[in-house]
Amino acid sequence: MKRTWWFGTGYVAGLGTAAWLRSKVREAAERYTPENVRNAVADRSKEAAERARETAVDSAKNLGREARRIADDIRHAVVEGREAMRDTESELRRDDEHTESQQ
Repeated sequence: MKRTWWFGTGYVAGLGTAAWLRSKVREAAERYTPENVRNAVADRSKEAAERARETAVDSAKNLGREARRIADDIRHAVVEGREAMRDTESELRRDDEHTESQQ
């Protein structure tokens, strides 16, 4: 009786394993048909193109922000330079007036 039990258990386990293995082989064969490979490549290409587009858009936005920041820095530098020029010019005029009054 024990032998029959273990023989039956082994037979059922073998059938189950064979059925599972057959389904895995069929899935793999289906996955690698020319049509499915073509579709998978097309899908991945679309995803890569979308990621590249998003990266380009983000880069353009960052470039615009950086250009505006640089323009603001230049504007501030020009304003500071003009103020410094006016201060220096008025200081020179005061010195010039002072030396003329001493003569």
